[in-house]
Amino acid sequence: MIITVKERTEDHLSHDAHSASIRMWDVLQGDVLVGIYHSEKEAMDYKELLERGEADGLKELTKK
Repeated sequence: MIITVKERTEDHLSHDAHSASIRMWDVLQGDVLVGIYHSEKEAMDYKELLERGEADGLKELTKK
């Protein structure tokens, strides 16, 4: 399955988030949204965990 990371577009952010210039990244597995992150690095780290089949490693990411 293909896993992609995309920055959220303005039409997918709340008005308040857009006004505050908040950037968010979606992690998609196929067409299914599996994660939303405030930093591109966190989104890419999660993507790599999914690709390696080590999603349990997410616990380690949240400790940082």
